[in-house]
Amino acid sequence: MVDDCNLGCTFLLLLFKNNRRCDCWNRTSRCTSNAKGIVVGAELARDVVACPGADTCNIAITQSRGLAKAIGDELEEQGLAEVGGVRINISGCTNSCGQHHAADIGLFGVERRAHGESVPGYQLLLGGHVADEQIRFGAKALRVPARTAPEAVARVVRRFAEERSAAETFPVWLDRVGGASAVAEGLADLDTIPTPDEDGSFYVDFDETGPFTVSVSESECAT
Repeated sequence: MVDDCNLGCTFLLLLFKNNRRCDCWNRTSRCTSNAKGIVVGAELARDVVACPGADTCNIAITQSRGLAKAIGDELEEQGLAEVGGVRINISGCTNSCGQHHAADIGLFGVERRAHGESVPGYQLLLGGHVADEQIRFGAKALRVPARTAPEAVARVVRRFAEERSAAETFPVWLDRVGGASAVAEGLADLDTIPTPDEDGSFYVDFDETGPFTVSVSESECAT
């Protein structure tokens, strides 16, 4: 039986007796909001979704789950973790296993080249949306090295939180401020890659200890 849950959890309960339904409902209903009244069903910035990435996938380029944790930590540190109405999805390659194309803020892994070396990076997409009668893929904003991707996401979340009007959705806000390219202008400084001697961390992916390399092979993922 469920006694507690964290924000953003999704679960399905099967095969319990009819006489336990009320008890089940009473217990799970306690998870519908936290002390601040934030409904679990609302999408919160900290609920980052990521595919398995290069940790287990043969065709992934980057460690998407490592980035997801880094983004979550950055949002917590900047006090943005509970900003509602924004979905963040990450894929370790151009395939859509992480559904980056349909998220408010989407990222997919890419290989960057700088100073003669390979650098883990991400393409940032903004404004993806799926509704009953409308599908809009996220528009390309800019590419950033993996190490600055958490800050890039945090800046977008902060700007959305500060500029949106009451009940304004992320896609509507994005259109109002000029689209993905306009938002990208405020992130351009993050697309700077130092030399390995200046900062070697840019050349190592999240959850890795050695230099970033791309090694892909056949995969079970849909292409």
